[in-house]
Amino acid sequence: MNTYSFGLQQSGQGRHEADANFASHWEIRDNIHGWGPAQLYPPNTEVFHQDTPANAVYLIERGLVKLTWVGPEGQELIQGLRRRHWLAGTPAVLLERPFAFTVTTLTPCSLRCISAARFLELVNADAEFCRQLLKMLSERVLDDGMRIAALGCMPAKDRLDQFFRELILEQEQATGPDLQKKPMRLQIPLKLKELAQLIAITPEYLSRLLSASEQQGTIRRDKGWLVLTDPAKFLSGRK
Repeated sequence: MNTYSFGLQQSGQGRHEADANFASHWEIRDNIHGWGPAQLYPPNTEVFHQDTPANAVYLIERGLVKLTWVGPEGQELIQGLRRRHWLAGTPAVLLERPFAFTVTTLTPCSLRCISAARFLELVNADAEFCRQLLKMLSERVLDDGMRIAALGCMPAKDRLDQFFRELILEQEQATGPDLQKKPMRLQIPLKLKELAQLIAITPEYLSRLLSASEQQGTIRRDKGWLVLTDPAKFLSGRK
C-alpha cells in the first residue's frame, strides 16, 4: 500500500533524509552561517503569526508545530504539521511576502532562527545551499500534491491509520525505535476538530472511527493518551 502524509511532512525515508541532510550540511550551530542559538519553546507557543512580516526562518531541531490559517470571516483551519529539520517560514521569506500561516508549537520544541536577510544572502551566494533548499521544498510540494490526490481515493480509516503511523515514526526519531514494547502510548496534541480537518472528515465521523478502532482492540484512549496495542500493525505500509 502506498502511504502519503496527512499533516506531518512525508514520513518516507527520502523525505526525512532530504531534510536531515540539509540541516547537517551547513553545521547549523550557534553563529554558524548566521544561525542563532537553540531556543526552547513550550507547547502552545506562537512562533510567528499569519500576515505579519516574514523577517526570519526557523529551523525545527526537535518537536512538532502546527500551521493554521484564519479566513476573512474568522474561521480557523489547520493546514498541516511540521517536525524536526523543517525550515518554517521559508516560502514567505523567499517570496518576500508576509507569513501565510500562523505557526504554533504542539510539543516542547527546540528552534533556531536566522534573519530573512542572512537567509537570502545564503541562497544567493551558496549554490549548494540553494540546491539542497530547492530539493527540500520540491519534496514538500510533491508530498502536498500526493496528499490531495490521496484524499480522493484513500478511505478515511486508512487516512487515520496513516496519521497514527506518522506519529509512531516521529516518536521513533525522538526516542529511538521500540516497537517490541507494547502497547505504545502517544499523546495527540490536537483537538478532535483539528485532527478531523487534517484527514478531511467531520469530527462526528472521526469519533465513530476512533470508537470502532477501540472496539476492534487496536487502540485505547486513556486520560488524553492514545494507546496503540500493536504499533507494528500500523507500520505494515511503511516504506
